[in-house]
Amino acid sequence: MAERVIPIVIEENANSDSSIQTWELSQSEEKIHASSNTPEQPDSEKIPSQTNIKKIRIKPAPLLPKVELEYLKPFDVIEKRNGTTIESEYSLPNEDVIERIILVIDRVQDENYTPFVLGNQTFTPLNMVKKAISIFIKLKLGINHKHEFAIIVMNNNKASVLMEFTNNPKQLVDALNRISECETEDVFDLNTIFDLIETAELPEPVDSGLAPPFLLRTVIFYGRSYTIPKLTLNEGLERLLNNKNFVCDVLMTHEPLETSNNCQKIFDHLQNLDPKGYGYFFPVCRDYKRMFKYTGKLLAHPFQRPIQKLLKN
Repeated sequence: MAERVIPIVIEENANSDSSIQTWELSQSEEKIHASSNTPEQPDSEKIPSQTNIKKIRIKPAPLLPKVELEYLKPFDVIEKRNGTTIESEYSLPNEDVIERIILVIDRVQDENYTPFVLGNQTFTPLNMVKKAISIFIKLKLGINHKHEFAIIVMNNNKASVLMEFTNNPKQLVDALNRISECETEDVFDLNTIFDLIETAELPEPVDSGLAPPFLLRTVIFYGRSYTIPKLTLNEGLERLLNNKNFVCDVLMTHEPLETSNNCQKIFDHLQNLDPKGYGYFFPVCRDYKRMFKYTGKLLAHPFQRPIQKLLKN
């Protein structure tokens, strides 16, 4: 196919707008080479004269507006660390060690709950959480099939183990499908969750800078908008929460923020589960896009992901 050879000269004009470039094209210098695919280079004597130059003025494309990294609506919980910056003395190894992940799933369905809306379909908060967790498990095992998962369910006022550690995705999805809603109560004791977690094996301490054989990680999917969780710190719990090989993340689904519920207080209270400052905390109102976006962020390995930057009031 013939190629066009059009010499281009950039005209510099001190009186012109500096944001506009003038490109000069000489139509008299156009050459069509049907016999060769290599364009002919113009001779130095054939620089176009000012009489046969056609000028085209091209303005640069406008700059794109700044894109907000996060968006918040009036009914969303504000992401913050109690208004203060977390500073940590812990140093984590940058290693992709095996994760043993305990998924803590809240079964409670608040009265007169607001559903998730996807197209012309509606989903209960628990059903949407189970869909997100199912995708999370499959993707996480796709990254490393040696990762393991256990499932703890939050019942009315205490927690119980649904499945021990396994890396079998079918068994895990079947267990998720067996989880059903239950009614809420005024009090939930978080210690019933950590009493179960404390029985799990933790890696032996290693020298500073060395990676442990595995990481124990808990992801709590909290779904109550009126029940402020109760937590009593004791020696065993403090030792667990401060262990550098233990990480606690929280994804909280909640009702639209109103004076009648306790969404913001609950979210602030749950951050007491992370004294080290390495956990991820995500509040999700009834927005399925944020649900899957934040579940996707939880795929990152705690030893390799950046520290979460939270908004302040």
